[in-house]
Amino acid sequence: MAHEVALTVRIAAAVLLGALAAAASAQQSIFVCSDAKGRTISGDRPPAECVGAIRELRSDGSVRRVIEPPLSAEQKAARAAEEKRQREEADRQRAQMRKDLALLETYASEEEIENARARALATRQALIERATRRMEEHRRERKKLDSEAEFYAKREMPDKLKRAFEGNAALMRSEEKIIADSRAEMQRINERFDGERKRWRELVSAGAMPVQRSPTAQQ
Repeated sequence: MAHEVALTVRIAAAVLLGALAAAASAQQSIFVCSDAKGRTISGDRPPAECVGAIRELRSDGSVRRVIEPPLSAEQKAARAAEEKRQREEADRQRAQMRKDLALLETYASEEEIENARARALATRQALIERATRRMEEHRRERKKLDSEAEFYAKREMPDKLKRAFEGNAALMRSEEKIIADSRAEMQRINERFDGERKRWRELVSAGAMPVQRSPTAQQ
């Protein structure tokens, strides 16, 4: 009986040792690469002579992994620049998607775009018309000042009259600036609505659905 027990223990130990040996063999790796002269070299650790990628092979010859060589400073800079470019492009695409969605949710038709353009332009046109009327008033005032200044053609003009001329000129410049700024803003408005109408058409042509107005809301 004791003999049989001892035999069983020896067999179990042998099986265990065999399993451990097989596991250890399965975990063993061979590192293979090329050196500076293009010769293939290998070892149980990554060889120091490796140039380029190193392949880690299993005992059966299959590839466990590929170890890429460390990047140079130039390669690191290039990779960082590319990653930055990709992030910026992703941000740009997300921003464009938000703008497109807002455009489709704002306008149900090109007519609505043109109506919004007309309202925005009308506000600036009203500023121009008011400034133009004020300029006419300043011109009439200037004529009065010119007539008064004729009395001082051969003598020094009073300080009060000089200040009146200066004030009138400043008011004219102010109105001229309002008109110029308003016209420039009208140009920007037209450019913005031209771009929005063009993009709206592109989205709808591609199958996008703009906001749907109820008949009551359209009236």
